Amino acid sequence: MKVLHNNSDTIGVFTSLVCSIHCFATPILFVAQSGLLSSNIQPLWWESINYIFIALSFIAVYYSAKNTSKNIMKPILWLCWLFFVSVILNEMIELTKIPELFSYVSAFSLAFVHVYNLKYCQCQEECCND
Repeated sequence: MKVLHNNSDTIGVFTSLVCSIHCFATPILFVAQSGLLSSNIQPLWWESINYIFIALSFIAVYYSAKNTSKNIMKPILWLCWLFFVSVILNEMIELTKIPELFSYVSAFSLAFVHVYNLKYCQCQEECCND
């Protein structure tokens, strides 16, 4: 748990960036695969990666919000996470049609907030690590 406690922003940045790569690679992989297979259905394991991104990003935001030295960062982290999760879930259930750009914007905004928090909002006192 100490690793999560001390590296939550790094984990958050990594998760957001890998999610962006996943979003970018999905259309490319399925277009390339379409020549081999006639169905355009995503494999279950590829779709389940979204749940992993949601879980990892939740853990990272939870610990980052808990450890930040600036109170304003807590709601910003959670708002970025909600934006990120709502875009992912919307893509999965197709509630409404939104441009693919929102996937990238949500992931990069969450990564940016984690980087900002890591660089400018780290607790320097022992009392922050409760």
